[in-house]
Amino acid sequence: MHKWEILLPGIPITTNLGFLGLCNVVLISLDDEYVIFDPGHYGNREPLLSTLRNKGLSVNDIDYVVLSHLHFDHAVNTLLFPKAKIIISRSEIEYARSNPNDPYLATYLIDLVRDRLIVVDEGDEILGAKFILLPGHTGGTMGLLLEDKTLLVGDAIKYVSEALSRRASFAYYNGELANESITKALSIAKVVVPGHDMPFIIDSGSIRSLLSEPFNLQLTLRGGRIKLTIINE
Repeated sequence: MHKWEILLPGIPITTNLGFLGLCNVVLISLDDEYVIFDPGHYGNREPLLSTLRNKGLSVNDIDYVVLSHLHFDHAVNTLLFPKAKIIISRSEIEYARSNPNDPYLATYLIDLVRDRLIVVDEGDEILGAKFILLPGHTGGTMGLLLEDKTLLVGDAIKYVSEALSRRASFAYYNGELANESITKALSIAKVVVPGHDMPFIIDSGSIRSLLSEPFNLQLTLRGGRIKLTIINE
């Protein structure tokens, strides 16, 4: 049976100067093999390395990196793992190469990892986990369904609020497809790990948090004159 845990939590936070891009970074293990789903970006590189060390792991211990999509906040830290096979959906590669106007794509990664790249389609498997295409946010956004029906969805569902409303808040490819992918994901999974929010359980059609305690976010402001305004939506 797959074991999974969140190495770094996805936080639903943005600012008037842009999106911080703190996604859920997930470690999956089966026997002696390790998979990281969405390794994040430069801003959480040091915490990721520290968390791995605390678990007795190094970057060389990771066998596979699965990218739900090629947006920078989910994909840039792929380059930390020199021995890992890199898995991306075929339709995401096609999307990335044909949509230069998507401002968040890290398209260059495709060429940098081409010797380690594994391209997958709907229904393909890795270590008993199945790939599920969930397009809309990008053209080839992809989830990973584990044996216990936990579905890692990346930004196919960014926030719990999107699952509740069945509507995507951001779609760089196709909004209608994004909404359909939310419905698809919720029909398949028992537990969903969204891109930027707490994991949740689907129980008889209702949604409730998987975790008993919220994530703890510490915000440190150093120097200057900054007025901090917190808006809860």
